[in-house]
Amino acid sequence: MKTPIHIPISQLSKQIKSGKLSPVELAETFLDHLEKKGPRLNSVVTVTRSLALKQARKAEKEIDEGNYRGPLHGVPWGGKDLLATKGIPTTWGAEPFRNRVIDTDATAVTKLREAGAVLCAKLAMIEFAGGMGYRQPNASLTGPPRNPWNPDMWTGGSSSGSGAAVAAGLVPFAIGSETWGSILSPANNCGVSGLRPTYGRVSRHGAMALCWTLDKLGPLAQTADDCGIILEAIAGPDPLDPTTIQKTWRYNPRPPRRRPRIAVLRGVAD
Repeated sequence: MKTPIHIPISQLSKQIKSGKLSPVELAETFLDHLEKKGPRLNSVVTVTRSLALKQARKAEKEIDEGNYRGPLHGVPWGGKDLLATKGIPTTWGAEPFRNRVIDTDATAVTKLREAGAVLCAKLAMIEFAGGMGYRQPNASLTGPPRNPWNPDMWTGGSSSGSGAAVAAGLVPFAIGSETWGSILSPANNCGVSGLRPTYGRVSRHGAMALCWTLDKLGPLAQTADDCGIILEAIAGPDPLDPTTIQKTWRYNPRPPRRRPRIAVLRGVAD
């Protein structure tokens, strides 16, 4: 069977769990796409082939033995290159940090590993998650980000590689960060789903800080349903981030219907 690349996680996970899809073959497919197509879009900083295949083999063995961890088990993903990854360069999109390795994993990276997800790449970003001149060649370590739908159009930022990689089918999902639009902008421009969680819902330990009181980490994926699945995996309290909300979060794809309540801020726009 041809390995699918543009199907939602909710469907991908069923094929993995049933044994129809091999996590190793799936990882190899996405790794090949990342290596061949990533440079065309300037969306990939580092392809983590060795780590990805190690994690994929572990996932396949666990699933074969009946130890299924959940809907992200064996699913490839990519992380914005401001998430610390032990043994792998974390550049923050900046030339001075091209070879900088942080000796720890970000909490979000740890949680996804515990969920059985397979890290295949560190994805491009606008330098230091901000800066001036988003479209200039030096605004990103890999060069100006290119939109998969039209390479002459901007991807949005600063999670440029995350939006482009998901839209191009280089990874099923990515983790981006947002201070004032860095998840929603690439999601909108690249035609994917992006979720900016409530402040404190996801630990930022191990992620570059742009504005401590505004920074948030969240998923970009094919569908809103996928974003809910991913958020459940990365959300929750973390003693290493004192701003995290002190309770877990569970995704309910069919929430109970309630009468909507709409707040009106009178006088704000007068």
